[in-house]
Amino acid sequence: MRISRDITITLAAGALSGVGSLLVVTGALGVIAAYLAPAPLFAAAFRFGLANGLLSAVAGTIAGALTAAALAGPEQVLYGIGYAVATALPVLVIARFALLSRPDGAGGTEWYPGGRLMTVAITLAAILVAGGWLFTLGAEGGLRGEVARTLEPLIALMAADAATADAAALADGLAGRFVAFAACFWVVQMVLSGLLGRFAAERLLGGAMRPLPSISTFDPPEVVRWVLMAGLALTLVVGGDGDLGLLAGVAAVLASMPYLVLGLGVAHGLARRTRGGGFILAAVYMLALMLRWPILLIVILGFVERWAGLRHRSGAA
Repeated sequence: MRISRDITITLAAGALSGVGSLLVVTGALGVIAAYLAPAPLFAAAFRFGLANGLLSAVAGTIAGALTAAALAGPEQVLYGIGYAVATALPVLVIARFALLSRPDGAGGTEWYPGGRLMTVAITLAAILVAGGWLFTLGAEGGLRGEVARTLEPLIALMAADAATADAAALADGLAGRFVAFAACFWVVQMVLSGLLGRFAAERLLGGAMRPLPSISTFDPPEVVRWVLMAGLALTLVVGGDGDLGLLAGVAAVLASMPYLVLGLGVAHGLARRTRGGGFILAAVYMLALMLRWPILLIVILGFVERWAGLRHRSGAA
């Protein structure tokens, strides 16, 4: 009876994810639901283990494919392939690493650390971008050209009243940034969905198999720093042009994401030790979202943290 209940929940989570990923066309709430569609798969994996996570991923792929075919025609059954590649398989890989643990030597358990988990996510994002680059090798302008041709009608529509607007040139200039933004957007999707899935497993399904990673101990592996520096150097050398410039820029932006979290970890630690720290922390998040340039300062703060050890010096870690 217990096994039957667990499998039923696992299959329902997969179906919820697969169908939910299609809600993007139903409005603002649908966009949010679609963005968090990986969360049910994470919930199944974190509550019942990786085998059930795999079962949930298969159910989600089938549900997504059949629903797309029912709504938009039989040929849309191929949607299932996109869902499996961009959602189901990455969730399984991240969940597999998240559930790794070993004895800590003091009678407790040491879980796969949050910094390395995020590194897995940005590596998967880089693989997806590389896959897109390979897939568009035969197209005019490669990945950059394909993205520019996708953006051009949207830019032309938004700039319809601007007589001097050159949609094609603008789309070509924004293509590289769009790919980097999409890759970061995907990583944030996986992080938020993983946190939400772990919350659902803990609060709704009876318990999660691993604890929540703490931002105060977040620490990316050393290789991320070298990828960031190499990506920046290569971007400066080639001027961001061509496929090499695009891929180097994407690598640099992705590698900066763990340092953004590391910088936020420093801010959180200092806020806990400061009177009115919650207000200051809220202001930091609001300024970063509204002005965007503070994001660069937070990344630099995270980069400095690796040498200065600000969290240890302040007792925040």
